[in-house]
Amino acid sequence: MADTASVIDVNIVAENRPLWNGQAKSAIVPSLNGYMGILADHEPVLAIVGNGNVTIKTVDGEEHAFAVEGGFISFEDNTLTIGVDKVLD
Repeated sequence: MADTASVIDVNIVAENRPLWNGQAKSAIVPSLNGYMGILADHEPVLAIVGNGNVTIKTVDGEEHAFAVEGGFISFEDNTLTIGVDKVLD
C-alpha cells in the first residue's frame, strides 16, 4: 500500500467518456511549452494541455499512457483533473 502522503488522485476525462481515474504516484502531461510533471504536494496549477501523451504511474507501479490533443489540467489539494479535447486511439 502506498504512502498516502505521496499519492495524487487523478481523473482523466474526454469530451465523450471517462478515460481513467485512480490514485497515482506521478503524472506527466503535455503542455503548450513542453511536458509537465506532477507529484504530490505540487503547487496548484491550471494549464492548457498540448498534443502528446499523458502518462500516469500508479501506486502499484503500473503505467498508463493516453495520446491526446488539447484540453486542460487542474491540480489542487493533491487532486489532478485532466480534461482532454481528443483522444487518439
